[in-house]
Amino acid sequence: MSTMSAVFERPVDVRWRDTDALGHVNHAVFLTYLEEGRDAFYSQVTGGDPVYVVVRLEVDLRAEVRHPDRRVTVRIAVERLGTTSLTTRETVLTRSGEVAAEARVVTVRWDAIDGKPMPFTRAERARLTAAMTG
Repeated sequence: MSTMSAVFERPVDVRWRDTDALGHVNHAVFLTYLEEGRDAFYSQVTGGDPVYVVVRLEVDLRAEVRHPDRRVTVRIAVERLGTTSLTTRETVLTRSGEVAAEARVVTVRWDAIDGKPMPFTRAERARLTAAMTG
C-alpha cells in the first residue's frame, strides 16, 4: 500500500435531500459528510472495512453549502495516535475551497466480534504516523 500524504482528501456529493427549507445543507448532514471521508480514510489505513466507533465530536460550522455546489471535499489529518484511539482534524471544503466546517473527532478502533477497543496494528500505526500533521 502506498504511503499516505499528511492530508487525506475525499470528494463527497451534495444530495438534494441534504438541504433543508432554507435551501442549504442541514447542519446534521455535515456529520455524514465527515463520516464518508473518515470511512474512506480508515479503509486506506486498515486495508479493509473501516471498523471504529466515534467517541467524541466537535464541529464548527463556518459557511453554508447549497445543493447547486454539487460536491464538497472532506480533508482529514491525524492529530494524535493512541493505542486504540485516533484523533483527527477534519475539514469540509466547498468547491471554491472555502472552509464550510471544521471538526475534531476522536475514534476508537473497534473489534466488532468481541465488542471492545482493538489496538492498531504495527502497519496501521506506520500509515497513521505518516499522516500526522506537524
